Amino acid sequence: MRVISIPFTPFHIGPALFLGEVFEKRINMVALILGSIIIDVRATYCLFMGCRPLHGPFHTFIGATLLGLLVIIVIYKERDTFERITSYFRLDQDYSRVSIVSGAIIGVWSHVLLDSFLYNDIIPLWPLTANPFYGMLSSGEVYFICTVFFALGIAVYLHRSIR
Repeated sequence: MRVISIPFTPFHIGPALFLGEVFEKRINMVALILGSIIIDVRATYCLFMGCRPLHGPFHTFIGATLLGLLVIIVIYKERDTFERITSYFRLDQDYSRVSIVSGAIIGVWSHVLLDSFLYNDIIPLWPLTANPFYGMLSSGEVYFICTVFFALGIAVYLHRSIR
């Protein structure tokens, strides 16, 4: 039976938001969130244009790392702009190289890992040809985990901004 997979990028924001709030001064949240959603740009394009496989080279840890490097370069070069935006939302973010690198890499790798549980066309450990994570968690379990982390991230954000 052929499984049609549809990327649902917003679920990836949950764990990124939570980690960004909890590690506010150590992991850059902008890099984390951007890293966690940029992976699906190609998959979304393929969804509408019909190219296959839907999840391609960026849904590998190597490909994701390359996208993570792009995120790092963009955020580091435009850190003053991002700092103004995050300050407006009362997000006390560190824009050091270490925080941006850690945010981007955690973001892209967490996306690959979460999707690896769900889709059989993902080969996360390429050049190996198997996906050892596929089926370990159901889509309901992955979406539940992402939703819980999103709610916790919002709760931490609201607690911090009210305080």
